[in-house]
Amino acid sequence: MKKFLSILLGVFVAGLCPVMAEPQELVVGTTSGYAPYVSLDAKGNYEGFDIDVARELAAKMGRKLVIKDFGSMPSLMLALKQEKADVLIWAISITEERQKKMEMVYYQGEKVLEMPVLFWKEVPQGISSFQDLAKDSKKAICVEAGSFQEDVVKKTPGINLKYTDKITDAILEIKYGKSQGALIDPSLVSRFQKQYADIKVLRLPLAIEDQSLGNGICVSKKNKELAAQVRKAIEALQAEGKIAELEKKWKLNND
Repeated sequence: MKKFLSILLGVFVAGLCPVMAEPQELVVGTTSGYAPYVSLDAKGNYEGFDIDVARELAAKMGRKLVIKDFGSMPSLMLALKQEKADVLIWAISITEERQKKMEMVYYQGEKVLEMPVLFWKEVPQGISSFQDLAKDSKKAICVEAGSFQEDVVKKTPGINLKYTDKITDAILEIKYGKSQGALIDPSLVSRFQKQYADIKVLRLPLAIEDQSLGNGICVSKKNKELAAQVRKAIEALQAEGKIAELEKKWKLNND
């Protein structure tokens, strides 16, 4: 009888205790091979500025972070459209055209008025515009598929584009003369100039409609509530100085 009462009491007490629900997941779509934003360490773990931002964002929202690698920019966009990811965090430039298709929450980066083109040892004479890059169709220009740089340069017909998976691959292309130049995110220029002394940079002016307003976290337009939550969390992280701290950690502030 005593044993029965003990079990009954245990069940009653357990019933009074609140059930700790698992936190809701925040599925972040990204792609490795884009240091210092996203890359893999020696053990195969994700690291980088955007990974740290994702961790801070999930913690601020009280959610469990889930990182999913979709391999490329086109795949990232498809994943968001098919609701395979809640948000995309991959140094994605905020442009007028992209804002028509999805919500973009600013979190890092400056307005981009020019696009840097990398060359090896010297900038070819006679190049001062995107049209000049199209004069010789035999000379390829490296670019990453689905990137902001591709969106801009493909508006100029005749440019021989060569797609690379990583900026380091593009640098090898120009170093060994396989391609004439390479398009790169402005925030990465100083890093690679320090790493490769022979890199020369030409900055081509962008049309107003092609200018970037910094990097944004992408959210489906169908999910206004999530976009508002992300915006609130990012604003809090910026006010706390956390974003600036991470920029310094990953050397994105040119210090």
